[in-house]
Amino acid sequence: MKQASLNARTADVLRRLVRRRADPSVRKVLATARPPDIAAAISHLTGAEQRKLFSLIEDLEVAADVMTSLGEDAVLEVTRGMTDERLVALLDYMEPDDATDVVEVLPDELRARVVAHLRGDAEDEVADLLAWPSDSAGGIMSPVVFKQQESVTCGAAIEELQARHEELDSVFYLYVVDARERLVGVVSLRALLIHGPRTPLVSVMSQDIIAVRPNTDQEEVARIVARYDLLAVPVVDEESRLMGIVTVDDVIDVIREEAVEDMMLLAGVAEDIDLNGRSVFRLVRDRGWWLLATAFGGIIADRSIHLFQAGVPVEAIAGLIPVVMGMGGNVGIQSTTITVRAQATGALDMTGALNFVWREMKVAAMLGSIYGLILGGYGLMSGWPDLRIGASVGTSVFLAILIGGSLGAGLPVVLSRFGVDPAVATGPFVTTTVDNLGIIIFFNIVRLFLGV
Repeated sequence: MKQASLNARTADVLRRLVRRRADPSVRKVLATARPPDIAAAISHLTGAEQRKLFSLIEDLEVAADVMTSLGEDAVLEVTRGMTDERLVALLDYMEPDDATDVVEVLPDELRARVVAHLRGDAEDEVADLLAWPSDSAGGIMSPVVFKQQESVTCGAAIEELQARHEELDSVFYLYVVDARERLVGVVSLRALLIHGPRTPLVSVMSQDIIAVRPNTDQEEVARIVARYDLLAVPVVDEESRLMGIVTVDDVIDVIREEAVEDMMLLAGVAEDIDLNGRSVFRLVRDRGWWLLATAFGGIIADRSIHLFQAGVPVEAIAGLIPVVMGMGGNVGIQSTTITVRAQATGALDMTGALNFVWREMKVAAMLGSIYGLILGGYGLMSGWPDLRIGASVGTSVFLAILIGGSLGAGLPVVLSRFGVDPAVATGPFVTTTVDNLGIIIFFNIVRLFLGV
């Protein structure tokens, strides 16, 4: 708890000093602050303040660490006006996958110049990573891998690791390859250390290899790492040649990104919205489009009421309309959230989708029966002039909940079948659809029961 408070305080101090233009004091704080804390401070500043604070970081290695912790918008801000030479120097201090993440968000012209100025193998590594989608295993993998040939002994492998310790920043496993660079085995560092130096790697390696292809979606990579408790997962091509690894720190970033994306979509907000943006018009634009579904849904609901109200005692049921709409909409959101969560964690795939939806429909039917009886009973006991309205309320609640649960569970499955992110099925879309169906059901049930 003390550490968290210190980090928050450091970020707050940096923000205030930059706004006061106290450059000497800022440099003193930067000299002792951790890169994540500096990045946190930068993310809460205006564009000009972000560039100012970043320019005061004199240590290139620290500046590179800060840049890798920044969001895309902040990276664009701090690199605006930066010389190509300084940007290339910063990229040289980064791991290839982190450098690729930075290069990927740069404007096209600047990106081309920067890649052309990269030195040694860095240019080829970054170019290779840029060839894969940013949300795939190939886009987030690191090409720097600790690998050895089958004929190497444990002692020779340890000596190699000691000689390359600066280059091999993240080492969790030793990957054993054959003469054609095909992955044939994996050796944990523990196994490498506890066996004698003359022990061949081939005799201690595990051939039960869990690997992914470069075009594997990053969410699937995260599920694999979590399922098998891995610290890293190798990336191989069609011929099983080792291309790189995705480490657990990259997986944590993926889980955080996907959780934020799903959370925003669940709320009916654009997934790429700038949370720290200062432009009111941009925020209105990003959020306003998603409200169109609600606005049009309200218009449709109004027209539905006018269409079906003939012969219906609207004054007697007006207060009940929100009840029917709310019960169906809430159950729909519950079912959708559960379904999207099951798909995200790998607990639900297309082979078991029908059974999953059928189970949710049975749950909705039971909930509809319970609350239909409760609300219908309330209607009957309230002394309404026509007790048939109470019965119509109970029936309508049952049907609204049943349809809401069925639609909430089924829509994400259908969207996923067609390659659409199932999280977009939530928020305004489900609630608006279920609300309108609830109104239509309610008015028709009332008309049926009253015989009008």
